[in-house]
Amino acid sequence: MLPIAAPLGRLVLTAAASAGIVKAVGDGRGAAALRRIAVSGAKAGIRTSRAAETSVERWRLGAGDIVAQAYDELGEQAPVPRTPEAGHDHGH
Repeated sequence: MLPIAAPLGRLVLTAAASAGIVKAVGDGRGAAALRRIAVSGAKAGIRTSRAAETSVERWRLGAGDIVAQAYDELGEQAPVPRTPEAGHDHGH
């Protein structure tokens, strides 16, 4: 279901945006309407990226739990996860 939902969602958003643009231009409210549509599109993009980040973080934590359990079952201590700052002592 999920592989179909993403393209279908993009199609619906594109169709809705296109219909809004055509209606706005036809009504003579072009510039203001285009700006509102652009802002709405940006808001949708921000919400989508936040949802994706949340999902990725959930998957990452789940994978970390699995790796930690595997180390535990081997009788070893799991290594501390690297942070972006670790071992990166030079500036760009």
